[in-house]
Order: sequence, then structure tokens, then C-alpha cells
Amino acid sequence: MSAALDYRVTPNDDWLFDLATPCYVFDPQAVLASYATLRERLGTKLIVSLKANSQADLFVRCGHAFTDGVELASLGELDVVVGRGKIPKYLNNPSMNEAFIRAGLASRCHFILDNPDLAQRFAKLAAGKVTGDVLLRMNAGALASTEARKEWHDHFGMTPHEAFHVAEMLAAAGIRVTGLHVFSGSHTFRAGRRVDDGPDSADLALALARFAEELARVTGTPPTFLNLGGGFSEKGHERPVFDRYRERIVPVVDRYEIAHESGRGIFGNAGIFVTRVVAVKHWWDRTIVVCDGGMSHNFLLAKTESMLKTWQAPRIVRRELPQSVRGNATRIRHTPLSFVGSTCSRADVIGRITEPALAPDPGDLLLFEGCGAYNRTYTVGGFLSQQPAHVYIRQA
Repeated sequence: MSAALDYRVTPNDDWLFDLATPCYVFDPQAVLASYATLRERLGTKLIVSLKANSQADLFVRCGHAFTDGVELASLGELDVVVGRGKIPKYLNNPSMNEAFIRAGLASRCHFILDNPDLAQRFAKLAAGKVTGDVLLRMNAGALASTEARKEWHDHFGMTPHEAFHVAEMLAAAGIRVTGLHVFSGSHTFRAGRRVDDGPDSADLALALARFAEELARVTGTPPTFLNLGGGFSEKGHERPVFDRYRERIVPVVDRYEIAHESGRGIFGNAGIFVTRVVAVKHWWDRTIVVCDGGMSHNFLLAKTESMLKTWQAPRIVRRELPQSVRGNATRIRHTPLSFVGSTCSRADVIGRITEPALAPDPGDLLLFEGCGAYNRTYTVGGFLSQQPAHVYIRQA
């Protein structure tokens, strides 16, 4: 049987039935392993994007390993890390307000400035204060110009013209731009084998280094630190991809202090979503499995933002109960199985099994893998005023 259809209960599964559902279970050891592997394959510093998973209990168990720093996008995330170690803290939010800036200055944070208006607010509040590194975020599409991939043209960062203006304005305020930042978006990391594969992540890194040289000629103080972003998949990348990438960016690594950043690639495979079956409806063309958790607890599973919906097939975990306790329907193979959530929305479909499978019974558990990044927080929690999912940290 495939993993999704594996009904066998092992001793390692027993603890799941004691959990309050729906819930997330995060594994610190998986986080630490993914971080170490990605950092080693990149051969550079690796900054952790905490917005992917800002669960405080998880950070307490993993934060000691994030020695290159964390990227924070809100006051709430800053509150999670302040006082929990001396790792570098990078603040990055296009709409950063005065309260966030003041808190960052008080916490000795580094700042990634997204636009001229933000830079002006920052300069006013930082005047006369000791600041950490100040980086300008560049728009990937504008930076690479005609060599950009279509998905690089998002709404983040500055054009080169804006960056020149901001650097001069900050210099006049006595604030030095020490670095540059660029990020081309989620799932965009690639290192092509051939030139005709089109622009890749190495081309973007080289473009950022070229702009750093141009900026140095204008300001007279060259940036020394380049944050090349990431876009790494939670599914990982083969070592040859990293080898090609590292070979291409040697000229950049030789001249600058380099960092990459990742959230999805570090947390993605370090969490599962667990929901309990509360009802099963056997129809002539399908079986509907109603769960106590759905899109109001894990919006991403519903695939509402996908053009082509390919739902995840959960692993079904059953208690070893006598057949007399279970319904006769479990003796019959049903197809397909649709797993639906706890709201009144037709979009609340969180999983599907299309091949022949034994339907679960009420009380069985469904385990959705790969829910460690964004799933808990990128969710319409206000719908129906449902309580958020519980959170557990798996013990070593």
C-alpha cells in the first residue's frame, strides 16, 4: 500500500490519539536537520525567515542553531526572538511603521528597507542612533531588467533609480548602506544546466553584485553584504543543483559577505496537521469523510489559490478495534475519498484519495505531511469564529 493508504498502527502512532484535534505537530529535530543540510549545500550564511513558522515553543528549541540570524516581518515575530539569544535580527516589511522601527532600533536589529518612503521614516527615527546593518531591497525584475524571468517582476523592493536616491538620502543623514537584498519569490530557486535554460538564481546574484559596484561609485562607500534571498522548495534540491549554483557565484562570494534566506525550505517538512474523522457518508459515486479540522485551520490544504487543484492524500491512522465495533462499510473499497473540513464553504476540501481505498471510520485520524511552513498562520481563522488548531512540539 502507499503511505496514504497505510492503515497499520505502529507503537509510534499511539501517542497521536491523545492529542486534541485539529492540531499541528512540529518536530524540532527535522527543523535542525533541514537547516544544517541547506546551509552546508549553499556554503554561505543562512538566515531563517521566521514568518514561515513563528511558533515560540519551536523557536526556543531551535533558535540556538540559527547563528546567522533570523528575518522578521512583524512586531509579533520580534517579540518571539527578543531575549532568546544574541543571534542577528533582520527586519523586513514594506509597510514597517514607526512602532516597528523604534522597537527594532531598541533591539539592535538590522534593517532591510523596501522603498523610499520607508527609508525616509527610518532615517528620521535612526538619526543620531547606533544602527545595525542597513540593506536596500532591490526588485528582482527591475534589477535583472531584460534578463529577468517573468515571476521576478513582483511589487517588492526598489528600482535601481530609487536605490541610488535612497542611498544618497541616507548618506546625507549619516547612515551608511552596508548591504543589498534581493528575493525572487517562493519556489524560484534554480540553477540551469545550459544557457538556453534562461535566467536562473545565479544570474540574479551576479546582477546584484554588479549593482553593488554601481552603487559604490555613486555613494563612495561600497556595500559589503549581499543577501541573495532563496526561493528554496520544501521538497529540497539535488546536490548537483547546488554545485552548479555555487560554481556560478564564485565571483560574488570572493568579493562580498554572502547570505541566503529560507523559511519554507527549513520548516516545510517539519510539521504535520492532524485532524479527526467525525462522520463518513457513503454515496454511490464517492465517499465523503467529514473532519473536525478544515480550511479555517489549514487554509493551504484547500488549494483555493491553485489553478489546478491537486489535493494531498493524508495518511489514515486507525485504532486497532474489533471489526464488530466498526461499520460494515470498512469491508468495502471506496473511490474516491474526499476529506472535507468543518465549515459551510464548498471550498473546504482538504484532501482526496482517488485510488481504491478503505474508508476510515469516525474516530480515526488523518495525518497531512509537509505542513510545517505557513500552514498554521496563512489561514482564514476568523471564518465562523472557530478556535485555532492546537499546537504540539514533538519531543526528541
